[in-house]
Amino acid sequence: MILVVGGGLAGLSAAHRLQEWGADYLILEREQRVGGLCRSVHKGGYTFDYSGHLLCLRDPELLAWVSGLLDGELSPSERKASVYVEGSWVPYPFQAHLGCLPRTVMEECLAGLILSAVGRADEGCYGKEDLGSWISCVFGEGISRYFFAPYNEKLFGVPLGQLAYQGVEWSIPRPSLPEAIDGALGGRNKGLGYNPVFHYPSRGGIERLPQALAARLASLRCSCSLRAVQWKRRIAVLDAGEPIHYDRMISTVPLPQLMGLLDPRPARLEDGIRALRWVPVWVLNLGVGREGVSDQHWIYFPEKEFPFFRVGCYTAFGPHLAPQGRSSLYVEVPGHTVRDLGENRWVQETILGLVRCGILRSAQEVELVQPIVLPVAYVVHDRDRLEHLPGLLAFLEEQGIHCAGRYGSWGYGTMEDAIIQGRAAAAKVRA
Repeated sequence: MILVVGGGLAGLSAAHRLQEWGADYLILEREQRVGGLCRSVHKGGYTFDYSGHLLCLRDPELLAWVSGLLDGELSPSERKASVYVEGSWVPYPFQAHLGCLPRTVMEECLAGLILSAVGRADEGCYGKEDLGSWISCVFGEGISRYFFAPYNEKLFGVPLGQLAYQGVEWSIPRPSLPEAIDGALGGRNKGLGYNPVFHYPSRGGIERLPQALAARLASLRCSCSLRAVQWKRRIAVLDAGEPIHYDRMISTVPLPQLMGLLDPRPARLEDGIRALRWVPVWVLNLGVGREGVSDQHWIYFPEKEFPFFRVGCYTAFGPHLAPQGRSSLYVEVPGHTVRDLGENRWVQETILGLVRCGILRSAQEVELVQPIVLPVAYVVHDRDRLEHLPGLLAFLEEQGIHCAGRYGSWGYGTMEDAIIQGRAAAAKVRA
């Protein structure tokens, strides 16, 4: 029997594929309903997700499959995103639209980019030791100074030199030098990056997708939390004490959580387990008493004066997510910032920041507040992760435990990646 632990997109996709193949499987989800972080909350006529979750489906087969699951109720959108820097709204990617910056800042960023481009071979940046050095090598010091360094340091709470580029570099758009120069002269560079077009349900929130998957599964148990994984005997023990014998396991739960369940705990892996780090995020979902608050799907805020690192507008995905004449926002604040501000101040400071940048006209526009805590939101990609992660995953595979998904494999990826990884794990355990 194949045991799938975790009912997020990766686990559900793995179970769906196993069921198609007629395999004996069971999927366990500790919450009362499936979805993981791909969940929605309905309150006061608003539909909020657990922050912005968008389907960047590059594979035509996957797009058709997801559309079929949702009965065709899936709407495409061309990305509208920006970066707020020096009082300017710079279209995303920042490095491709320098012309929207104040002139002196634009000149500094463009000069650094040109010097970087002519001073190295393109592949030479992949020998750098950390994310800060890699960013400076690829984009120059100015772009790093105004966007990449402050943004990542705000999000992760550590200097850029402590982070690794491996595993995240694929997500950073790299315009050609002619494209960057054109953007500095006021041109628009569309289609850069992995998410120039995304899809979102045209009815309901993002949770419709995991619910549609779950409805097709014959062997799913919710409200089932694991107490231990007796890996030598291949027995998973539920909180209530019930043992579940398995032949192979697919785990999509956060890797540190899985390692903490192992019984006995492998002593030789202790250093690797302790090396795993992550960032919690507090999401402030807001209902706003007017329509058209923003047409931006998301906006990055690298500057320190704002407690949040990203703001997005749900109603830019679709007006059905708020009552008529209303708008809704999601605002993401790193857990360490909430800790520094205090749980009694972070909401107030966040709303005041939205007023300062002009998204809100006044704090009185906010008619509904729905905070959500994501205990594990971003994996910290540092040198310790690079050193220890392969050994941890290899040990688990030797015991018949295959990890999948953003948190199961302890990396960074899209919702499409979660589906693909879940399917790949199903193929591995079936082989």
